[in-house]
This record gives sequence, C-alpha cells and structure tokens, in this order.
Amino acid sequence: MANKNNRMKSSPALRLIWLVALIFLCVGLCVLGSFRGTGSAFELKAQGSGDAETPSVVFELEENCRETDENGEEVTRYYRLTHVYVNVGAAYTQRGEAVTLRAEIVAGPNSSATNSGGRRLELTFSNFAPEETTEETQSLPDDVFYRWVELTPTTASETYANGWYVPTYSYVKLTSAKSTLAEQPSNVLINEVVFVGEKLVSNSSSADSTGETVVIPASVYSATPLVGEKPEESAANAQALLDRQYIPSEDTSRFHRFTAGETISLMTIAEMRAGGNYGTGNVYEGERVYGALGEDILALGTLIFGMSPFGLRFFPMLAAAGTLLIGALLVRRVTRSDRAGLVFAVLFALASATLALGGLGTPLMLGIFFLMLSLDMCHRFYAGGMKRADFSSALPLLVSGLSGAFAILVHGALIVPVAGVALLFGAGIVRQLRARRYHLDVAIAEAEAEQAQSAPAAQEGGQDAPASPARQKVAAVVAEYRNKTAIASVTFGCALVIGAIVFALLFALPLYYPYIKMYSDPAQPGISIFGLAARSFAGGFTGVNAAASSRNVFNIFYSLLRADGEALSTVYGAFMNPVAIVAAVAGVAFLIYNIVRLARAKEWGKAERNLLRRTVLPLFGAVFALIAASFAGDGVLFVLLAWIFLFMAAADAVGEFTARPDGAGKASRVIAWVGFGLLAAMFVLYFVFAAGLPVASGIIAYLFG
Repeated sequence: MANKNNRMKSSPALRLIWLVALIFLCVGLCVLGSFRGTGSAFELKAQGSGDAETPSVVFELEENCRETDENGEEVTRYYRLTHVYVNVGAAYTQRGEAVTLRAEIVAGPNSSATNSGGRRLELTFSNFAPEETTEETQSLPDDVFYRWVELTPTTASETYANGWYVPTYSYVKLTSAKSTLAEQPSNVLINEVVFVGEKLVSNSSSADSTGETVVIPASVYSATPLVGEKPEESAANAQALLDRQYIPSEDTSRFHRFTAGETISLMTIAEMRAGGNYGTGNVYEGERVYGALGEDILALGTLIFGMSPFGLRFFPMLAAAGTLLIGALLVRRVTRSDRAGLVFAVLFALASATLALGGLGTPLMLGIFFLMLSLDMCHRFYAGGMKRADFSSALPLLVSGLSGAFAILVHGALIVPVAGVALLFGAGIVRQLRARRYHLDVAIAEAEAEQAQSAPAAQEGGQDAPASPARQKVAAVVAEYRNKTAIASVTFGCALVIGAIVFALLFALPLYYPYIKMYSDPAQPGISIFGLAARSFAGGFTGVNAAASSRNVFNIFYSLLRADGEALSTVYGAFMNPVAIVAAVAGVAFLIYNIVRLARAKEWGKAERNLLRRTVLPLFGAVFALIAASFAGDGVLFVLLAWIFLFMAAADAVGEFTARPDGAGKASRVIAWVGFGLLAAMFVLYFVFAAGLPVASGIIAYLFG
C-alpha cells in the first residue's frame, strides 16, 4: 500500500492534472475581460423642481492642442465634439423609477441651452426593470449601469451633423434632471464622463477633420456642493469624473461589458469605497444574496486591478481553477485511480459552463471553491485519520472547518452541503473509533498473554509487580485515541461553528456602510453589526437582487449572463457543453449501477466497502446540492455544484471500465477516446460563447435564431 501511495504521489497523471489546471487558468485569464475600467465615482446631486435647469457639474473643454504635422512643423489643432458618454454607477431611487441625465453644450459657464443657442442631450433610463411595466417604462433601458452610454439630442433639430465646434461650445453642463416619467429627480452616482470628438485641420467650425477621433481633454469648472461641502471641495471631488479618460468601446460582448449580475457587486463595492457618505432620501441597491466574504474578495480584485472586468473577475477565475485541481485530487484519492482524477480534470476544463461561470464577476465560484476545499480536507481525515494525538495532525480538519465556514459566509444556503461535510467528519470519527477498537483488542490480547505467563512468578514474589509493558500499551492506546477524538472534534467544531460566527463579524466590517445604507437609515442606524451579519447570512435564502429577473434554477443562466439583445441572451443560456451533459447523465447511470451491485452483494468485503465510499460521496453531494438549489437564492451555484459531483461519478466510471483487461475494457477505451474528441470539439464550438468573446449578430441569428 505504501508503494502504491508513493507511485500515486509521483505519477505522470498527477503532473497532467496540474497541467490541465494551469492551462484552464491561463485560458480563463486571457479571456477574462478588459483591464479598462472606471476610477473613483462622484455623486451627482439632483436639483429641486424649482431649479431643475441649474447644473450640477460644469465641464470646460480644451479648445485646441499643439502638435507636429507630417512636415515637422508645429500646428494648432482644434476639436469638434461629436459624442458625450457617461458611465453610471447607481441611481438612488426606487426600482423601476425613471431617471434622466441631461447635458447642455453651451458657450459659457453661465449660459443655458434655451437662451444661448446651445444644444441639449439627454439619457433617460429605468433604475432596473420595474416590477410592473407600462408602455412608457417598458421602452426605457434598464441595463445602463457600469456601461458606457451615449447622451443623445432631445430632438432631431438640435443635432449638428458634424458635431459641435469646441471653441464656440466649450462648456458642458451635466445635471440629474426631473424625468417626465418620475415624480422627482434623484441623485445619480457617475463613474466617468468622456467627451469624444475629432481634430480639425484649421480653426474653423466648417474645417475638414483630420480623421483622428480623440478624447477631448476637459476639466471641472464648477460643481454643486453636496451637504456639508464647500464649492471648491465639490469641484475637487468632481475631478473623479475625469480620472479614466479613454474612448469607450462599442463592443457589447462580456469582454468589455459587465453582466446584470456583476453590476450588483460593483454597486456594493462602490458604496464600500464611498464609506459613510450618503444622500438624504437615497435608495441604495446592492448584493442581497451572497454574503460579505464574497464581496470582500471581489473588492480586493478591484483594488488590485481597478473597477474593470478583469479586476472583478480575477479571483472567481482563480477559484474555478482551484476547484478543478481540488476536485481532481479528491476523485483521485476516493477512487484510488490516477485515470479517474485526470478524467475529472478534463471534464471540468472542457464543460464550457465552468469556464463561463468562472469568468463571472460574482461570488458564485468562490463559494464552490471553499466548499470543495472543505470536503477535500475532511476526506483526508476520513481516509487516513490522525497520525498523532496533536493539533498538527488535525491541521486538515482546521482547514476543512474554516473552509466550510467561509463557504457559508459566501452564500448562506451553502450550509446545506456543508452539513454533508459534517456528516463525512462524523463518519471519520466512527472509522477512528473502529481503529481504536482494533488496536485496543490487539493490546489487550498481548496483555492477557503476558499476564498468563507472569502470573506464577508474581505469586512466588508475594507482592504486586509494576505495570507490564503490555498493560502500559493498553493504557497508551486508550489515552491516544481519547485525545485524537477530542482534538479532532474540538478542532473541526470550533473552526466551523466559532469560525463562522467570528469571521461573519470580521468580514461584515468592510461592508458596514453598504449594509447600513441597504438595510437601515444611514443617518440613524438602527441595526448592529451582529444584525448585519445575520442579514448577510439570511440573504442566501431570502435575498433577491434588483437585477435578477428570476431565482428559478431553469432560467438562472439567462438572468445571470443577460447581455444586450435577446439573441445574445439565448447564446449565454446555452453554454453547457452537450457532451459534458452526456457525461453527467452517464455519471447518474454509474451511480445507479453501483447501487444495484451493492444491493446484490452477498458478502461485504473490502471491495464492496470501497465501492460504497466511491458511490456515497458523489451521490450525496449531488443530492444536497439539488436540495439547496430548489429554494436558495441564485440557485445556479448549486446546479453547478451538482454537475461537479456528477462529473466525479462519470470520471470514476471511465477509470473503472477502461482499466479492465478484457474486451469490454478495450471497447470502453475506444468509447472514452471518441467521447473526449467530441468533448473537445464541442468546447471549441462553444468557446466564443462561454468566454464572452464578441460574435457577429448574423452568426448568432444563424446558429440560435
């Protein structure tokens, strides 16, 4: 057995598993998304009904620039403004309420579009989809958050065919105005404002363009102070609107754009950055399903890489690669088959959905990673027990308990599969007690034999003899296993239960202000940090985000990966590799086949016990996951978890049948190679959709129309 374990530790399959995980991670990072994002945000104050035309922020555009022409001479180039883009972070109003942003392009800082010949641009949108739509609100866009959106002229007559000559119109006023579809205007969080135009060959409004489209440099001329601010402080803070200047991409793919589910996480992170600042009467939206730990990790990614698609999705992709590696090693240990572990790694990597969901900037994959790590560490204890009665031997249980606690703190409903991990721990304790019984019986038998040999000598001596080595061994076995059981129980129990309570409070601290804004009154908080931690945990059962159209597990892919256009939504909803689905169904058939074999077994030996362990783990894992998916918020997490456990069963089936030396084994190997070929081919076909790469609308319509 020792030689077999050594061979498994250094087998080529193990190196291939690591290689598959590394390739999966590299491919995932390459298609994760753009590094371009927004910087700091600024809360645009809404004006009252009496002064709705008063600007909130006034920008001054740079009129010209000096550059060298093709002849080496220094020339002055002027600008013509053609587009005004905004990146909206949040609208502080009720869900479904209409919001209007207005930009006036004028000649002077005190001018207005109505009396100076300027032009007015507007953007009217809905603060997420209203629960009850009307003919007016149904036509409003509701997915503008953390996306570049262009402000458009209010009437066709106000449009200049070639834009606006900047030396004439060098000021832009941005206002959160009252919409005709809303009772009152609302404050709006703006991430960035970009003025895009073209360079002119001379200083004439009718001059030809140089053909170069550029971002027109701008500065903040003035800004309306918020409560407690001075005008100069407000103008300095409004410079955040110009801290990430680049030409917005018109690509609507996930590589450059955030999905509906990701905007909720970004809103929460934005409020974390804002801290205790709040607006009177503001209504705040944020992450209400996933717990504090997941949002903290996502915020760390944006802290390192910025508020960009790559920054938000970095740690979820790491978690996906970690889940692949941990799952493959777990399958390899449970089945004692290198081949099964490698098959699981390949299934996970080529399933398409795992790559797509790993590249989703939500805490989804983080929760699965912590759960799989908890299961893997607990199985190490179950399979090998504790070598010594000390806390160093209980380190896997410490990691298992903390990982289970972290999984619960990512999504409260993960407590259901974590309860399954606790059952595995209980089974490990039972195995350890059986080992105690075995070693104790051996020691007692040795003590009885020694006592029978030493009894005549003791009678001749006439006095009590000291405890013999055999009796000392009995006492040592009793003490050792008593200490092992106590240490294991205390370590796992405290790490899981106390760790969940303590870390729930710690991880809720960075989210204190966002939670207060969402669940209480920031002016007079009426809930403690304990209550906020409880709300975070309960969100996995009762929470619903404003961007979520449904919590039903059958259309959860659609709601999470919803992007621009119904056709694209259909594509994102179909990214599970069909061959991987067949493999999962084969896993179900293999579990049923194992149950039948166990039911027909006349005697239970070592082979039957091994088969039982190989069957129970994926079966119970899939059952617990599907039970949680039936009632938990954002059930896609648990659906994906069920797929992973079924992949384990499928990998075990391939490992068992292809290892047979007879004709059935040869046929199984042929079928397996054909299956892997089809799996790879379908992965290539689905790759652009799973990775969120841009696809021509004509191709989408042809394939899925």
